[in-house]
Amino acid sequence: MKRKSILIVVCMVAAVAVGIGVIRHVRGAKNSGTMQFGEVKRGDIVNTVSSTGTVNAVNSVNVGAQVSGIINKIYVDFNSEVKAGQVLAVLDTTIVASQVFDARAGVLRSRAQLNQAQAEYDRNKPLYDKGYLSATEFITIKTNYDAAVASNQSAEAALKRALRNLEYTTITSPIDGTVIQRSVDAGQTIQASFQAPTLFIIATDLKSMQIDVNVDESDIGVIREGQRVEFAVQAYPDDKFTGTVRQVRLQSAILQNVVNYTDVVDASNESGKLLPGMTATVDFIIEEKKGVLLVPNAAIQFKPDQAMLDKIMKNTRKDMAARHPEGADSSRDDSGKASAGGGRGGRGGAHRGGAGFPGFAGGAGASNGASGPSRVFYMGKDGEPAVAFFVPGATDGRNTEVKESRVLVEGMQVITEIVTTGKTKKTAVTPFGLPTPPRGGGGHRGGF
Repeated sequence: MKRKSILIVVCMVAAVAVGIGVIRHVRGAKNSGTMQFGEVKRGDIVNTVSSTGTVNAVNSVNVGAQVSGIINKIYVDFNSEVKAGQVLAVLDTTIVASQVFDARAGVLRSRAQLNQAQAEYDRNKPLYDKGYLSATEFITIKTNYDAAVASNQSAEAALKRALRNLEYTTITSPIDGTVIQRSVDAGQTIQASFQAPTLFIIATDLKSMQIDVNVDESDIGVIREGQRVEFAVQAYPDDKFTGTVRQVRLQSAILQNVVNYTDVVDASNESGKLLPGMTATVDFIIEEKKGVLLVPNAAIQFKPDQAMLDKIMKNTRKDMAARHPEGADSSRDDSGKASAGGGRGGRGGAHRGGAGFPGFAGGAGASNGASGPSRVFYMGKDGEPAVAFFVPGATDGRNTEVKESRVLVEGMQVITEIVTTGKTKKTAVTPFGLPTPPRGGGGHRGGF
């Protein structure tokens, strides 16, 4: 009976211990995090400056009317192809023709008066020369003659003007091109008293277009002539058009209290899809790199906790001690834990992932661009966390170029975040309590 009682007590204690262990395991699973990974891959980096502009013909001419009158006939319409000198419209010539007749009559009248004045002058000139005519009398005769000459010249000028106005009643095309606008109809009266009214707009060649783009003053500094441009129009949202910056105009304009500059972009229009007046969304290609090694920015922004950092530093010191026994001493605090800010580091620590490397546990801006290298964390082949440093290049906000690294290779998985879930999840765990790494991890724990 005693043995049975002891056995029952032992079983009860074991059951309680197992229950406590299960509860602790469940609680630990609920509070554990799942690592998320991003892939190091080849890709393109493109940095752009975006703005909007208007599609226009490269060269267009406004055809107007020099004289007033009623439109008698119109011979062209929208989209008509025209040649230089081709008749576009004709005005009613009744009034202008009468002006020509009146001018011709004025010429005849002035010539008759000139002939009379000249005859009188020719008759009195010899008398004046011989002294039979006083100077006062001769001056009057000469003045009448000179006035008749001037009156005749004025009449002839009026005739030429009337004849030219008669020619202006026939509106012709000054260039070869396409009529993109017609502003009048037959029977309409036009007034050219103060300025010539626009009757037609003719574009020279719609196979080449230009885009007048308004660029904010904060972006104009990176725009250069000859720069490649990509743009889209709302009519064809799936099509990408390309162009080249032809001109950066110096004259500014204030639009909605913002200083803007006009950039002129040349674009081919062989397909004929681009039409004058379309609104284009333009991307100026400021920086472009093809087929470079890219690391996700989320991996650069990832900041490990102190426990993971201690594991990484411990493994890094082991590797350094194995490779460089004389430089195995590395930065640590009194408790033996890695210092997040970094210390002096061993002889090889500053170049191979030691604690002395700047920005070891920092965030995304720990070390970026020309100021120094950046770092990412990954799971090594042995299932333990490690750090890899690299020299960053261009970035588009999502990925950053890897200019130089001894560790990062295409297809490698880097840690981007640790997601904490409230549900129990079956996760393979390493001896350090970290998830089993995905395939493609590197085999080193630091360095370039």
